[in-house]
Amino acid sequence: MSEKKYLRKNEFRFDLNPEHLNKKGEPHPAYISAKYKHMLKANSITHARYTTDGKQTFDISENPNKLSKDKRQTRISPPFWQNEKKFSKDKSSNFRFSNKTRKQIKKYNKKFNK
Repeated sequence: MSEKKYLRKNEFRFDLNPEHLNKKGEPHPAYISAKYKHMLKANSITHARYTTDGKQTFDISENPNKLSKDKRQTRISPPFWQNEKKFSKDKSSNFRFSNKTRKQIKKYNKKFNK
């Protein structure tokens, strides 16, 4: 029986890594797109043009937080792999991407596959 390289995911969790906190010291929500063993592939959701390490973020067409009234441009960070212990255990149910936006993110993330 052949095994997939990783398990595809489509969920939102909060990124609790101290290096990825916002200016107020709060965690960013993260879009989880894959899992391999104990590692999760994620894109942080932010309003900043650049990440803390200077990488440019990508504009997306919608705010995934359905409860937010924030009208600022929503962006995602480049994809990164991180241990699942550095994410919240519970999935966030207030967040959702449309199929169109998920396809945009998938295309964006392919640029980083090496």
